[in-house]
Amino acid sequence: TDGSGNLSFGADTGGKILQVAALNYTGTSSVTVPNAGLADTPATVTITSTAANSKFIVSGTISGEGTLNPHTVGFVLRRVIGGSGTSINVGDSSGSKSSVSFMQNMGYFNADNASTPSCSVLSPYLDSPSQAAGTAITYKIDIIGTGDSGTFYFGRTVSDTNDASFERLPNNITVMEVAA
Repeated sequence: TDGSGNLSFGADTGGKILQVAALNYTGTSSVTVPNAGLADTPATVTITSTAANSKFIVSGTISGEGTLNPHTVGFVLRRVIGGSGTSINVGDSSGSKSSVSFMQNMGYFNADNASTPSCSVLSPYLDSPSQAAGTAITYKIDIIGTGDSGTFYFGRTVSDTNDASFERLPNNITVMEVAA
């Protein structure tokens, strides 16, 4: 800030958004979700850094319904650089407990269990991967079974009946590069 408390950014000042990469998947797909194992979701985007040591703000939404109970579906934010993946923004590990970034919202209703999708949101997370300029970084949201396994249907309900009460939903991820 200047002496009057006004916020300003000069040409060499950090904090500026340098670029944005995003994916909005409006189609439908499915994946087999293993118990305590990761599987890919449609929410995957690659961004190539324009500056060294940039920070990245990542947010996203996973929508759909599974054949496994919603309270046993977790999501894990992953960063992949040079083929090596790392789970980021997850809870501390403790024994056999699953470390996840966020859990599926409770859309399940027993009497209506094939037509109650949910929308689970990854709040904006600031990642600092300490990379060189020109580094390709893939950010993705993976799905994990936390006590159950089954099939998860992205963007749709399990039964997908042609009726207004069987909703279609988007899945997305947004990554913003922020100058260091």
